[in-house]
Amino acid sequence: MITVGIYIRVSTQEQAQEGYSIGEQEYRIKKYCSAMGWKVYKVYADPGFSGGSINRPALQQLIRDVKDHRINKVVVYKLDRLSRSQRDTLNLIEDVFNSNQVDFVSMSENFDTSSPLGRATIGILAVFAQLEREQIKERMIMGKIARAKTGKWSGSYHVPIGYDYQDGKLITNEYEKIQVITAFDELISGSSIKQIVRDLSDAGYKHKHGAWNERTLRRILNSKTYLGYIYYNGEYYKSDHEAIIPEDVYNKAQKILQERSERFTKNLRPGKASSYLSGLLVCKKCGAKYSRINGEKYSYYYCASRHKRSPHLIKDPDCKNKNWRMDVLDNIIFDQIKQLAMDPDYKSESNHEENKTDILQHEITKIDNQISRLIDLYTLDQIPTGQLQSKIENLTEQKNKLQDQLFSIPERMSRSEAVTASLSFSNIINNGNFEEIREVLFTLIDKIELNDEDINIFWKFELTI
Repeated sequence: MITVGIYIRVSTQEQAQEGYSIGEQEYRIKKYCSAMGWKVYKVYADPGFSGGSINRPALQQLIRDVKDHRINKVVVYKLDRLSRSQRDTLNLIEDVFNSNQVDFVSMSENFDTSSPLGRATIGILAVFAQLEREQIKERMIMGKIARAKTGKWSGSYHVPIGYDYQDGKLITNEYEKIQVITAFDELISGSSIKQIVRDLSDAGYKHKHGAWNERTLRRILNSKTYLGYIYYNGEYYKSDHEAIIPEDVYNKAQKILQERSERFTKNLRPGKASSYLSGLLVCKKCGAKYSRINGEKYSYYYCASRHKRSPHLIKDPDCKNKNWRMDVLDNIIFDQIKQLAMDPDYKSESNHEENKTDILQHEITKIDNQISRLIDLYTLDQIPTGQLQSKIENLTEQKNKLQDQLFSIPERMSRSEAVTASLSFSNIINNGNFEEIREVLFTLIDKIELNDEDINIFWKFELTI
């Protein structure tokens, strides 16, 4: 007697558009197996899961049962129910099913791998399944672009502060709108970015993504979303949502931000900053800044706590962290940047913040997928309302906490941008002026911690590949 494992998969979109319901697939396959005289061992169902990955609970259980030799034939309604990936389909058939003497049957396409023709046809159909998946992806991207051109937001987990996403539209969130207007008004009144963040926090303001920080505030102050535009794929499009900020106020804000940026660049010159690394060096022992001091023969970087010339800079009067000869430390840092340019795969031994952004975003995506699958299960009457609500509330709470962490991470440049900047560094050292060298240093480096002989560079990008 041939023992069969029936595998069924459906997404909500496919069920709505093509009628591939779980119940319909199971009914047809069981009738087929009965007609063929096969015994059904188990039905493996993955409702609400995409065919783009094999990380599906029922499919993984099927694989385990195949390897344990509990079945000798796998039956699906269509090939793309198994997977829409050519590589995954062929790996499952060749490396899992065939290697365990288990035949694979696609009912609607009327073939199985027990025959040479079936094995050849599997390869051909797998190619078309992959093609269909790529076409779906392309149509989705084209749809988002078309939606943006008509002024409609395509949606994402990061709904702009000041708006809510309802019924396919951005709707003004009145509480967050007050915060956005306050931020622009304070900037025009002369407040610094840090001061605005502090004022918003002191007032008890929070937004949907958590607490205010400089990164979030800068993004808002530079965004034309608040003029009534949406941003997609490098372009702004006129939208139908409410503009929170008048155009003249937005333009004043941009002028202020630009002027401050120019003043900062101009201040990076001898007489203002007396050394290349001034403003970047921090004492690991006490937390004080390092400053420059001139000796009889050489200039040195010293911990401000060790010298009494600036009492307001002292963090620990007993700090004993070492002084560094200025030219020696400068060259060490310069060499690190040159090494990055010569070897794009270079990994510094200096400390840097762990790349949390991708990790947190991955976890948020996993939670979104879990919520989507719960809704699919509810739609298919496989989970009660009370249990659905409880699970979604717990997942939403987890997601909100992760988003708070995500938006508190300082903004970092990409590694490719960092490599590009470092490639020009050698030429700038040889031919550039003081300001240009400082500008590259501040572009690449967040801070440098000194702890006796240890030098720990905190880059403004992630060194891991």
